[in-house]
Amino acid sequence: MTDSTTNHTHLAVAGLVAQPGERVSGLVEVDLGAAVVSIPVVLINGGRAGRRVGITAGIHGAEYVSIAALRRVVMELDPADVDGSIVAVLTANPAAFAARSIYLNPLDRKNLNRVFPGYAAGTASERLAAWLYENVIAPSNLFIDMHCGDMNEALVSFSGIELIGEPEVDALSRRVAEAYGLDYLVVGPLPGSTTTAAATRGIPAVLAEVGGQGLWPAADVARHAAGLRRALVAAGSLPPSAATGPAGVVSRLLSQEAWLRSDVTGYWHPLVGVGDEVAAGQPVGEVRDAFGTVLGAVDAPIGGVILFLVTSLAMNAGDPLLAIGTS
Repeated sequence: MTDSTTNHTHLAVAGLVAQPGERVSGLVEVDLGAAVVSIPVVLINGGRAGRRVGITAGIHGAEYVSIAALRRVVMELDPADVDGSIVAVLTANPAAFAARSIYLNPLDRKNLNRVFPGYAAGTASERLAAWLYENVIAPSNLFIDMHCGDMNEALVSFSGIELIGEPEVDALSRRVAEAYGLDYLVVGPLPGSTTTAAATRGIPAVLAEVGGQGLWPAADVARHAAGLRRALVAAGSLPPSAATGPAGVVSRLLSQEAWLRSDVTGYWHPLVGVGDEVAAGQPVGEVRDAFGTVLGAVDAPIGGVILFLVTSLAMNAGDPLLAIGTS
C-alpha cells in the first residue's frame, strides 16, 4: 500500500497531509504506465474521532454533475464540523475527462468501473483502479461513489448498495443510501465496480447517480450535493445542521436490474423514456440501419422502471441501450 494513513494527529494520502482541523487540496501524480495523470484530491481532517470517508467522482470522465457536486461540498465544508476525516477524489479519471470520453479510459479503452480492485502492473485503467483502491477505498470506513448518466445517457436519480450479510455493514450502507434521498435504491452487486470492491472488503459503500447527458444544470448539482451532505450526516461525519439544500425523497426499493445491450451497430430509436414503467415483453426500442430498416428489435426482459436510457442516435454492437429496475 502507498502512503495513505490516518492517525490521531494527521491525515496523509500520497504526499498530501492534513493536520487536525485542516483542509488540504492538491494534484497527485499517478503513473499509469501509458501516461502520468494528475488527480485532484481534497483531504479534510476533522481532528476528532470518527469514520474515514472516501468519496470519488468522475470515475467516468463525462459524468459532470458528480464532479461539480463533490467539489462544491468538500470545498464549502468547515473542517471544524467534521467528525473523522474525508478523502475526496474530485475527478478520478483525468484522461477520460480531458478527452470527453464516454464510458472508456482513452489510455487503454477500458471501463474503469469494471476493473476494480485493479492491478498495479496492468493497463492504465487497471493501474488507476489499483491506486484508487489502495489510497481511497481500502483505508475507508465508508465509501461513496458519485456518478451520473454519461454524456449519452439520461437517467432517473438512484442510489445503489450491495448487501454482504454483515449486519453492521449492511445497515450503514442502507442508512447512508436512504439518506441520500434519491428516487430509487437498487440493491445488488456490479462486478468490477468501486462499490463491489469495497463491499468485498467489508466496507460499507454507496453508489449515487443524479443527472446526465453531458450537462451539469444547477438543480442537478444542488440535488447531488444535498444528497451527499445528508449521507455524511447519516454517517455521523457531519452535524444535522450541515444538511442543507434541496430535500430528499423516500427511495423506492429495487431488488433486480436488467441491462440491455445492442447486438448490432446502427441507429438507436428508443420507444420509451427514462423513468417509464414497462411490462415484460414490451417493445422498448429498435436499432435501424442508415435507411431506416430495422436491424434489431429490443423487448423488455422484465417489467419495471427505465433507470437509464442511451439518448444518442449512434449505436455500436455491445453498447448499453438501457437498464430496467424492478422491485
